Order: sequence, then C-alpha cells, then structure tokens
Amino acid sequence: MRKILLLPLVLWACGGAKEAPPAEAPAAMPAALTAADVVGSYVGTTMANGTDSVLSNWTSIGTADSTGALSGKLVDAKAPTDSVAFTGVLSADSVIWSSAPFMPAGAPAGSPQMKWIAVGRAAGNAWTGTAVTMIAATDSVVQNSHWTATRTP
Repeated sequence: MRKILLLPLVLWACGGAKEAPPAEAPAAMPAALTAADVVGSYVGTTMANGTDSVLSNWTSIGTADSTGALSGKLVDAKAPTDSVAFTGVLSADSVIWSSAPFMPAGAPAGSPQMKWIAVGRAAGNAWTGTAVTMIAATDSVVQNSHWTATRTP
C-alpha cells in the first residue's frame, strides 16, 4: 500500500523537471577605442547630475603623441583665454580623462584649485559621459555631473 501511495509522488517529482530554455547569446562587445577615434576637436556641455541644468559650455582639443598617449586642452566658454590641460587613458570602449589642477573661471581670490575626472563613450561623432569635480589638494568631490560632446570638423 505504501508503494502505491509513493508512486504518484515519484512520478510527479520526475515529471516536473523541465529542460532549461537555451541561453541567449551574449550581446557583442563594442569595439575598443583607439587614439585615432578620440583625437580631434569637440564642443560640449556639462550639466548637473539628474538635470539638464547647464553648468558650462566648452571646447576640447585632444591629441595623441607618437606613442599613442592622449592629452589635450579644454576651454570653458566663460573664460576663452584660459585652458585646462588634461590627459586621457583608453579603457576598452571608453576614455578616462583627468585634468591638471586649475582655477575655475570667476572663482574668488583665495579659492582652492580644482580638478576633474571624466569618463566618456562615443557613438559616432557624439559622446556622452559623467564627471566629478574635486578640490585638487584633497580629492574631495564637490560636484557630480554628466556631459555631452560632438566632434567638430
């Protein structure tokens, strides 16, 4: 009698297993960027995180030396005679840009120097990314932002 009672449970346990659906192929990885993909002139806008409130408009000129090392300068529209030097590192489909210490346009005398680190990805001639601005001497983050840029001819 016990065997008869156990038989439906065994059949249910064995019959309940289904084959897992075939796994979907992983999405193709974007091609790694090269220095040639990154160098050139760009116009861009930096906005406060979570908003479309414009913090700055700028022009950037990126170059690469014979070894492929990336560098450049950024000119804020508020201070067109000043520029901020930066360096870049390729990281797969992204670039990480780091500025040299600089004094922000319009900052009062005695203000600390600042620096920024930006990460960006390209889609054709359009770039998008995020950035943090920090006090250069302490690395204390004072602003998080996002940005867009377009390559200019």
